[in-house]
Amino acid sequence: MTSSVTVKDVARVAEVSVGTVSRVFNNHHNVTEEIRQRVLRAASELGYAGPGRGALERTRTNARENGRGLREIGFIYCTSMHEPAVAANPFWSHILYGVESETRKLNIKVTYRAIGEIAHTPDVLLTTLSEMKLGGILLVGPAEAAPICLIKSLKLPVVLVDNYVPGLAVDAVLGDNFEGARSAVDYLISKGHTEIAFIGGSTIPAPRPINTIYTIERRAAGYRTALLDAGLHINYDLYEAGGLTLDGGYQACKRLLERYTQTPFSAIFCANDATAIGSMKALREAGLRIPEDVSLVGFDDLEMVEHLTPPLSTVRVNKEALGYIAVKSLITRATDMDAVSVTHVLDVELIKRASVSTHLS
Repeated sequence: MTSSVTVKDVARVAEVSVGTVSRVFNNHHNVTEEIRQRVLRAASELGYAGPGRGALERTRTNARENGRGLREIGFIYCTSMHEPAVAANPFWSHILYGVESETRKLNIKVTYRAIGEIAHTPDVLLTTLSEMKLGGILLVGPAEAAPICLIKSLKLPVVLVDNYVPGLAVDAVLGDNFEGARSAVDYLISKGHTEIAFIGGSTIPAPRPINTIYTIERRAAGYRTALLDAGLHINYDLYEAGGLTLDGGYQACKRLLERYTQTPFSAIFCANDATAIGSMKALREAGLRIPEDVSLVGFDDLEMVEHLTPPLSTVRVNKEALGYIAVKSLITRATDMDAVSVTHVLDVELIKRASVSTHLS
């Protein structure tokens, strides 16, 4: 290409406005890293050599340096639940893989640390993170407001991963838990199920059960909304807390089965796949067939669930995408610490397998 390439050409190829191209060339901060890279690629492919070429080179260099400026980031896992290490957990390990796949491109080191045991010990938490000498923090898991605010006081870029705290100004990346749950329950209703149980996480005392973890409460809200939209009653006798573990799901399902004669159900929507697997065991011990007697749907689409008997219907969360989008968000935040906080909500997908069948009244 020759110098006849114009800013308009760059804008056309990058699918942005001329004004956006100008802002990129002049290294303005009010442009996302994704748009900035798209413009730079278009300019490079077209061989742009017009006014702003020098600024373009500076911008390209700055863009590289922004990524390199975060030489080391923390994958900081915060939960009060007793869980195995992230590397052994099929949900969090995929998020970590997504983080590492993105940071590897930018030569950014990732340091892992679980802080559940010190999350509510301010002095220890701040000292621990300060000594890690991180350039930014991915705060992964259901961290509460207090430790998040404490971590923000370090004046480092922070992004919540698979978490959100209403009213707190901090970037976040999570799946569309509400719509995923609603689509799962809508599917069960479309198959003729009207008595649908729900097994979630731990709850706090209230007129209705409220899950302590934000993402799980959004899944519970999707469950309730689907029932109400279909004109069905929400029966809290069909609502159990399961702790989001295999054993928690097993015990919660057993409690539902103890009330089965008085409060029957033909389907269970579980807040995650581990809960669904535990429920499968309890249903089989009770002599109930899946899906002939009870249909079952989970959430997360862990790798093993398609190999269960029967394969589990579930809501797929793109766990790797949660990781690499979180890294991109962290880099963007590092370039402008004063920008408005942004929450990325990723689409999810209902995966229909053999654990659901039509219910014949």
